[in-house]
Amino acid sequence: LNMEGCTELESLPKRLGKQKALQELVLSGCSKLESVPTDVKDMKHLRLLLLDGTRIRKIPKIKSLKCLCLSRNIAMVNLQDNLKDFSNLKCLVMKNCENLRYLPSLPKCLEYLNVYGCERLESVENPLVADRLTLFLDRSEELRSTFLFTNCHNLFQDAKDSISTYAKWKCHRLAVECYEQDIVSGAFFNTCYPGYIVPSWFDHQAVGSVLEPRLEPHWYNTMLSGIALCAVVSFHENQDPIIGSFSVKCTLQFENEDGSLRFDCDIGCLNEPGMIEADHVFIGYVTCSRLKDHHSIPIHHPTTVKMQFHLTDACKSKVVDCGFRLMYTQSRGCLLEEEVNANFTKLYLGLL
Repeated sequence: LNMEGCTELESLPKRLGKQKALQELVLSGCSKLESVPTDVKDMKHLRLLLLDGTRIRKIPKIKSLKCLCLSRNIAMVNLQDNLKDFSNLKCLVMKNCENLRYLPSLPKCLEYLNVYGCERLESVENPLVADRLTLFLDRSEELRSTFLFTNCHNLFQDAKDSISTYAKWKCHRLAVECYEQDIVSGAFFNTCYPGYIVPSWFDHQAVGSVLEPRLEPHWYNTMLSGIALCAVVSFHENQDPIIGSFSVKCTLQFENEDGSLRFDCDIGCLNEPGMIEADHVFIGYVTCSRLKDHHSIPIHHPTTVKMQFHLTDACKSKVVDCGFRLMYTQSRGCLLEEEVNANFTKLYLGLL
């Protein structure tokens, strides 16, 4: 059912929820619409709900919903606390919600979050994602996820810490899952938020765009699962407002006496029109597949590494700080499950 652009629409039929077979409901641009009937929660097949440009403040819990768009909503100040109970929600887009101030815990099944341009957003719940007190993913939780907080310039430091804590937690989880499931390729997680500091949990850091860490002996072993990467990007004041698409990448070069291996990793990307204001922190996680594929490379157990962080299609911007952390599936570089659960439980309770 597509009612996009019905600018005079003020209400929906009270029996809308009786449309049991309805899968997509598009109400984009219905600028006078302030609510949806509560019985839409009974729609067992509704997958897509587009409410961008409306004044709706609360969404009934629709268990079947997979994609929800609330962009350009000027009425919503606090997103409802029961959002974490939307047990099938994969995609949440809330771009340019100019009065949004608070984001509650997100459902653990969420793969994509975009709150670009929510300039009054101040707080996010801690933990950012619900039910994150176990080291292993369950079947409802996705490996790959992207959470974007671009141009959310009023975020409190506690909110940024919550995002960083989630990123660390996600990287630990991915280190275990990618190893256990023998997943060998791809970028699995990325996030960005306004800031100028590489989080302290990145144990190798450098000023500028080049990082040449001193690695411990025997760092390369069978428990190595992935690499967490971080780049702080400074956006030029005179950037072209038309160029709103770019990627943040890292070129890694591993070497030993037998030769060298060079490849690129994706840390994150943005595809939004308009200027990016102030510095932003980008965090990503990639697997170590190319290091483990001994049949295709002439190098075993590399002893040195050089990392070059750079941007594509954004020549007036630059990486000003960077960091990385090797992620292992067990205690080397990654806490054991009992330690992780204990430490993060304390963190969430505000005791650390």
